[in-house]
Amino acid sequence: MLRRARTYLVGLGTASFMWHPAFAWAAASAQPVPVGFYYGWVTPETAADVQGYQAIVLGADSESSGYANQQAVEQLISANASISFYGYVNLSDGSNPIPMPQLSQEFAEWKALGVRGIFLDLAGSNYGVPRAIRAWAVAQVHALGMRAAVNAWDPMDALGVGLGPGDAYVAEDWYMASRQPVVEYPNNAPSRDLAALNQLEAQGAGVWAVTQENEPTPSITGVEVARDVQAMRQVIPMATGFAVGGLNYGADSNAMVPASSIAAALATSPPATPSTQPASGNAVAGADAALHRADPPGAKRALVPAFRA
Repeated sequence: MLRRARTYLVGLGTASFMWHPAFAWAAASAQPVPVGFYYGWVTPETAADVQGYQAIVLGADSESSGYANQQAVEQLISANASISFYGYVNLSDGSNPIPMPQLSQEFAEWKALGVRGIFLDLAGSNYGVPRAIRAWAVAQVHALGMRAAVNAWDPMDALGVGLGPGDAYVAEDWYMASRQPVVEYPNNAPSRDLAALNQLEAQGAGVWAVTQENEPTPSITGVEVARDVQAMRQVIPMATGFAVGGLNYGADSNAMVPASSIAAALATSPPATPSTQPASGNAVAGADAALHRADPPGAKRALVPAFRA
């Protein structure tokens, strides 16, 4: 992950939840929705680029005191109440956990910017993060009234850490068109992995399927998006959200794949094969209903955070 002054090579990357009334998804909706990752510089054009997304992860450092473009980030969040924005926080430096006081500060700073969730990257045991710290981080995010989206290569690492209704597990790069083989399950154990995803689904957590094209975002075609979405629907049949990103998730181009391209691909791709274990019987009747599978209690590998291109 590139953080302005430093470079890290990394993987992508409960109290009550306040659900905004602007989300009026039908409880019976089973259609997955577009989610986005944007690590570019927020410009006046960004407001148009984010339309159509149900959730968007913003790049690291935007929350930091003194960040030059922080006012624009805050305005983007406040002006788009129909979008659930998530702030990027990595739990590891690549081999060791980030100190808890630093994590707590970052959670609070993102909360102050108005995000509704935290994207916890480098959260797996393969990055030196023990389950106790994952559970602590999820609990801290919940205590602030936010949702948690956990990215760990092995979905087993997302079990037993407190994920539930309103939260999500991020299945990143299980499919990549630029990689051979294009489908690579964590630890090459697809049956176990899908069982873990089914268990998360039964807990009410959503599953986001994410892939990154190895080309600048403006060069990605609708045909490529459709191919990626169709492939991910087959690989991760229980996914509730789908993201297709360009090189470095827009950090070098300040662009996003249009949500309309992902939505069109979802509408025309074959339905995903039903998971072997049914989801929770409690349907969402509120915000981000298609992203999550149950009633809330209350109502890249190389990731690049936001910087000026």
